Amino acid sequence: MRIQIEKVENLLKKKLKKIGFTAQEAKAITFEYILGELKGKSSHGVFGFIRAYKRLKQQKRGHFKILKDKPAYAFIQGNRDVGQIVAYHAINLAIKKARKTGIAMVGGDNIHAFLRPGTWAEVAARKEMIGLCFNYGGGPLMAPTGAREAILSTNPIGIGIPNKEYPFVIDMAVSSRAFYHIRMAKTLGTKIRKDWGIDKNGNPTTDPNKLIAVLPFGGYKGYILGLALEILTGPLVRTKVGKSTKGVRGFLFIVINPCLFSSKKDFERDVKKLIKDVKGAKRIKGVKEIRIPGEVAYRNEKKKISSGYMEIDKSIIESIEKL
Repeated sequence: MRIQIEKVENLLKKKLKKIGFTAQEAKAITFEYILGELKGKSSHGVFGFIRAYKRLKQQKRGHFKILKDKPAYAFIQGNRDVGQIVAYHAINLAIKKARKTGIAMVGGDNIHAFLRPGTWAEVAARKEMIGLCFNYGGGPLMAPTGAREAILSTNPIGIGIPNKEYPFVIDMAVSSRAFYHIRMAKTLGTKIRKDWGIDKNGNPTTDPNKLIAVLPFGGYKGYILGLALEILTGPLVRTKVGKSTKGVRGFLFIVINPCLFSSKKDFERDVKKLIKDVKGAKRIKGVKEIRIPGEVAYRNEKKKISSGYMEIDKSIIESIEKL
């Protein structure tokens, strides 16, 4: 259904205020769900609000605390606080520190999920900084190459690089498909691609209800990248992972000043030239355009903001209204 962006935003904020969040907190949480929808990432948009809201309503919320605060790094004790609230504070703290030290890192543990590390990497990029954002996926969801059970999580990656026309933003899980797509298929009663995951016997399945583990992208390469990220967002930041997981998440945000080794002018010029080279590459027959990470999402966002409307499945809006 076609619905006003403002109407959806107000609906989400209203629901959050109803269960005790302040106007500022509701704004920080709503920001990520709306942004995902604007960018055309429906699996990481408003649909995700339903599950998160039910959890927030049932569980007692904690409040994060900064345990270590040094010039170039900080550590946040999450205390089971809301992911978006902690992430908003963490990325802005890392940006502030990196402006002074050139590079800064903020890690944290024991938080509930935020949707996409790319959201927070883009926040850094829009403030003319490079953002590297990683988070633990929350539990065993992905099978290591050769296994028929979930051990690792999907451990998404967000990378944001400032670029004049639109931010260069990577947002991806190390699985062949982010697990939210599986949850969405279950909710909407649709099938999944057989290369997304396996059933209990280790066979490919198109039934999301029979899936017991998603598969890593790129075979063993996705698996080993996921394993490394599980260490960086697990043991490094005091978070239990693998079979020892407690169902909460750790994260690591690194922010770099792009002018550390070069001038701002030279950095912007060279990034622009590289992107021009990539987009101007000789194309395979049938390929109309070579795209840059973040480009399509930016176009989607710009178009929807211009019209003031977005398209969302009617059942999703109805489910939120009933919460």
